[in-house]
Amino acid sequence: MDQKLAAADSDVVRRLQALLESEPTSGIAVAEVDTPSETDADDCVVVSARTLTGELVLVSVPRRSFVTGIGAGAIWAAMSKSKVPVRRSLTGKVFAGLFSNAQIDHAKHFDSLRMSLIESDNIYGSAQTLPHVVSALDLLDQLKRSKVGDPEGILRMRALFAETAAWQFQDQRDFVNAQFWAARALQWSHQLADDYYIGLSLVRMSQLACDQGDGAEADELAVAAQRSAPDDSLFAAASLTFRAHALALDDDLVASARTYDQARLIVERADHDPRWGMFLDDSYIDAHQAHTFAECGEFVRATNQFADAMSRMQLGFPRDKGVYLARAAVAHMNAGEIEPAAALGLEALQIGVGTRSARILHKVRHLSGMIDGASTQPGVAEFQDAFSTWKAQECPDPV
Repeated sequence: MDQKLAAADSDVVRRLQALLESEPTSGIAVAEVDTPSETDADDCVVVSARTLTGELVLVSVPRRSFVTGIGAGAIWAAMSKSKVPVRRSLTGKVFAGLFSNAQIDHAKHFDSLRMSLIESDNIYGSAQTLPHVVSALDLLDQLKRSKVGDPEGILRMRALFAETAAWQFQDQRDFVNAQFWAARALQWSHQLADDYYIGLSLVRMSQLACDQGDGAEADELAVAAQRSAPDDSLFAAASLTFRAHALALDDDLVASARTYDQARLIVERADHDPRWGMFLDDSYIDAHQAHTFAECGEFVRATNQFADAMSRMQLGFPRDKGVYLARAAVAHMNAGEIEPAAALGLEALQIGVGTRSARILHKVRHLSGMIDGASTQPGVAEFQDAFSTWKAQECPDPV
């Protein structure tokens, strides 16, 4: 701010001073938001934000949301759950009038935007794209309320963007918001009465349950997804992949292995889907099964399969590779192999810092706690120094 102000001309400085001295006309409203559970070690920060009508509201946001770089999205999500009435600046006749004579295919525009955001998420991470996703959902809501565009097309885009938001909050390990948007995606999918969208939502919910370690819930959701998804679709392969992990979480390792094989058979014959599942291939399934091995204590088997899967994975998915590297590093450490653990952990940390993926950094943090900082084995000091540097920069001690 000091640098910006020093470079600003006098008119800008005067305008800023006037804004700082002005009083909000509607007072300050305190937003009621969900309180983090006792099991969540992260505390919260309270920040101020203005609604579209100019009201000043106070919202409680998990400190992790700022550490991982998604403050804007977290604030938006917190405000969306508050009881403060947020009136939109362009609604009703005004918003409809803006497009009354415009030949714009809004659904097509948002479909292109979503695919662009998904590609960016795969490369740069959800922290970069999440604010754009929630802003798109807000704009879609305005279009819907103002009866602008094709109602069914807008509803389809809302369902797709809600599933995308659920995934990106999941990558940030914000499970509350991930579940919220997954539920909205499922609701809107049922309104469409479209099995494709219902299957998409249920697959997301199944993977979300897997990430939270709830095998029974993940299994039930995966079975429901299979009922909705076409037999030879990528949805079916994904639901089987997550069901296989869920079965292992419930100690049915034989059924888990059999289900992973069924998923591979479907991937071989499934048609390419340009809207979803471009990441889903044999290497993706193998990496998930390696994660299953690690969760079940088969650490050497896990590290070997992680290495094989990563050697064959598609280009253009660095964030996913970072997740696999972090999981493999922890598996190596559990197997007593500290040098490869440190080497893979350093690589995962670099990708985690670049993408700000909480899934990666959560595992890297766990790895750091497992490694003896006094170890003199090659690579350990380099990893611990890099981790300490990141922690000091991104997680400073509270004042």
